[in-house]
Amino acid sequence: MKKGIVLCVVLMFLATPSFAFLYDMKFLTPSEIGALKSADLLDLYTEAKIEEKASSEFHEAAGFNSAKDYEKRKDLLRYIVYLRKEMQKREIEPDPVDEWLR
Repeated sequence: MKKGIVLCVVLMFLATPSFAFLYDMKFLTPSEIGALKSADLLDLYTEAKIEEKASSEFHEAAGFNSAKDYEKRKDLLRYIVYLRKEMQKREIEPDPVDEWLR
């Protein structure tokens, strides 16, 4: 019985740090995105797509553990959409990040 409790506690401590790195990016508002230089916009879009891909792969393996994880995932996807809308408005074509990440 004691071994089981100790094992659960150890596993909990090992699993907790994995959530610290998720979505470690500052999401800008649409007005902040509009004020970016085109080069910065492209860089942020690339970083957001990389984060989205890594997050997707992580969640496919581990699943969502809470509603908070689900909301963070939605925030990331919303951020990518805001970046892409601004790029379309400026007629900027993004790098083929999805293709590169396959």
